[in-house]
Amino acid sequence: MSERFRPDDIDSSTGSGNYLGIIPVTITSFDDRTNEFDWADMFIDVTLTSPNSQYPYTMSILGSYDKEPNGDIKSCTLLRRAYGFFDAIGFKGGPDKTGKLVDENGVEIANFEKHLYDNHLSQLANKTFYAYAYKEKAKVGDKTYTKIYPKLGTDEKDFEGYVNFLKSKNLIKEVTETGNVVPTVTANSDSAPF
Repeated sequence: MSERFRPDDIDSSTGSGNYLGIIPVTITSFDDRTNEFDWADMFIDVTLTSPNSQYPYTMSILGSYDKEPNGDIKSCTLLRRAYGFFDAIGFKGGPDKTGKLVDENGVEIANFEKHLYDNHLSQLANKTFYAYAYKEKAKVGDKTYTKIYPKLGTDEKDFEGYVNFLKSKNLIKEVTETGNVVPTVTANSDSAPF
């Protein structure tokens, strides 16, 4: 009879190997893909790494603006997500009324990806955020894939309250191990941060 071999560098299933749920992440790169899609007013992929996984995660800030009859943008989901991301990374600019990205002084940003790399990435290298990773069913077919909800938190407890609120409103549709798509709410779901 011999003893099992389990190297120290293999995490136990209850250890830091959890790659779904609320996870600590660091931003490692940005990819502005807006020009690849006719329908997108904004499509930014943010690469995140976590000590919980050997593989990077991708969080996407994407969508189209809702517009007034005169063509000016108005409050919408894309703006809320974009400004949540901008605030988290310290970007003080944003879209102007026409949807063009401008810096904090109102100067149009010709290459947003370069702007993010040049002005924000080095300050974010050692900053830990919290993200929510979950399994989502593909729109077509039976495949599931890991998705990162497009919001970053700086306080794990507050972020947990935010995620629980989203789940209670059925805004996050996770796939369970049985393949069902259901909102799952943890015990503290009534402690939403707003």
